[in-house]
Amino acid sequence: MPNPKDLKVGDRIRLVAVPAADLAQREREVRDGVEMAGWTADTIERILRESPVVTITWIDEFGTPWFDAELVDPSDQAVVKHSIAVMDQDSWRLAD
Repeated sequence: MPNPKDLKVGDRIRLVAVPAADLAQREREVRDGVEMAGWTADTIERILRESPVVTITWIDEFGTPWFDAELVDPSDQAVVKHSIAVMDQDSWRLAD
């Protein structure tokens, strides 16, 4: 399994699944009636559908790689920017 800590700025990865932790968080939030429940899992699902190959844009002080993604809000066509950390080993692969 690839280790996200081995990623560097500029590496391209292909997202292949929503991380299990984000799916579990969505289940808890839906169950608890949290506003905007599952926002992270929902966002990653959209990225998977629309543009699953992303580029690592920065590494934080803990060595965690992050990527940025822009999605169009279907309600008003505004571009919404997202920054998402790559923390697991099962939801991505190096892009071809």
